[in-house]
Amino acid sequence: MSADYPKPVFIEPDYRFFVDTGQTAEETIAFVLRLLKEFGNDSESIWEFVIRVNKSRDVAFAVIYGSALNINLGISEIEDVDVFVATRNKKFVYDWDRPKGTEIRYLLVSEVKNYLKVGRKLLLPVFTKEYNAMGGIFVNGLLTIKFSKELENTIRGVRRNFNKINIKALSQIVENDCKKRIEKRHFSSHEKRRYSFYGSESLISLDEARLMIDESVKRKNIQPGKAPAITRRILKGMKARNVTVFQSSINNRQS
Repeated sequence: MSADYPKPVFIEPDYRFFVDTGQTAEETIAFVLRLLKEFGNDSESIWEFVIRVNKSRDVAFAVIYGSALNINLGISEIEDVDVFVATRNKKFVYDWDRPKGTEIRYLLVSEVKNYLKVGRKLLLPVFTKEYNAMGGIFVNGLLTIKFSKELENTIRGVRRNFNKINIKALSQIVENDCKKRIEKRHFSSHEKRRYSFYGSESLISLDEARLMIDESVKRKNIQPGKAPAITRRILKGMKARNVTVFQSSINNRQS
C-alpha cells in the first residue's frame, strides 16, 4: 500500500435504517481488496487506480458502495464493485483503466446536490429514475477512495433528511435488487404469474415477489422493522401496474 495518498476509510451506515453487522472497518476494507483480486486485479493495479483518483483535481470525492461492502455475502454472490465518483467540472473525467469487475458511476457535484435536494413539503423529486435511491447510497456504509468536505457535507445532509423519505428510498433499493436477481431465479411454484417488478419484463406471482423482497431486505442489511412497509409499497406498485396492463389489453381488444 502506498503512503502517497490517504488510506481508504470505512464510513459506517446509519443504523436507524441498516443493520449493524458487527464487522470492523479493517475487515470490510480487507474484504473489498480480496473481492477486487477475485475479479482478476493485482495489488499494483488497484492502488494505481486509487492514487489516480486521489490526485485528480477534477474529482471531488469517490467511494465504493453497495454489495461489495457486505461481507455477509459470499464472493460468488457479488456481481461487481460499485464505485461512485463525484466530479467538479466534467462528468466523465478520464478514460481510466478501471479495475476489472468495477462499475463506475460519474456525476457532477452540482447534480448530486440537485438529486438529493429535499423540499419543505417534499414536492421536489428526491430520487430520480436515473439515479434510484441515491440517498440510500450515502446513508449506507461507504468505503472512501477520496474523502473531501463535499462528501462529508453530502453524508450529513442526506442522513439528516433521509428519515422523511426512507421507505421510498429503501423500497427502490430492494426492488432494484429484485429486478436484477429475478432473471437468475427458478421458481417451483405453479401459481399464475402476472406481476412484475418495476422495469422488469419477467412475470412473477405475489407470493414469489414477497419471498424475493424478504430475501433482498436481508441481502441489503436493511433493518427488519422496515420490511413490512417496504413490502406493501412494492406490492402496491406491482398490483397497480398489473391493473394498467390489464385495462390496456381490454382497450386494445375493443378497438
